[in-house]
Amino acid sequence: MRKYLHAVIILLLIAGVSSAAQNARAKNISALFMKRNPKLTAKTADSYSAIIFEAAEKFKQDPYVIAAVIVHESTVNNRAVSKGGDYGLMQVRWKVHEKAIKKKFPRVKKASDMFDARTNIFFGTEILADCMKKANNDTRGGILKYSAGNEKLANKVLATVKELQSKDKTTTKTKTKTLQRQRKGK
Repeated sequence: MRKYLHAVIILLLIAGVSSAAQNARAKNISALFMKRNPKLTAKTADSYSAIIFEAAEKFKQDPYVIAAVIVHESTVNNRAVSKGGDYGLMQVRWKVHEKAIKKKFPRVKKASDMFDARTNIFFGTEILADCMKKANNDTRGGILKYSAGNEKLANKVLATVKELQSKDKTTTKTKTKTLQRQRKGK
């Protein structure tokens, strides 16, 4: 019984750490979004971050990569439209994906419906996942496929992912020191 209880406690601690780590990552994304688009409210940034985590889980993608794509494709502007006909946060090309979008999201009838953050992030992440798969899960290769070979964009996205990851390490170090102090009773 004691071994079982010990195992349950360890699992709960792991789940708590995992949840805490995800919360820290979500906060990092929200902060980045507000930094890159000062017009964005905290509520909207947090909403986008939550959608990103849902899409990341569904399509097995790194939320930081999705967030970095959003930052560099649309500057976190859900109403962004490119000259080439790319719409929303992840700049989904309507002309190329219209049939697939309408099939997956029957409520989407026209290109401007892609301004809906949830629809855009989910469909954009699905496209990104397909690009990653075609690139043998190489992040750089996947981003290049997503951006039609745009090296400059791929470099910016990768730099932003590294920036976000470095914040994880800083947050983890701070939390580790706090836990160590708590264990020592200080």
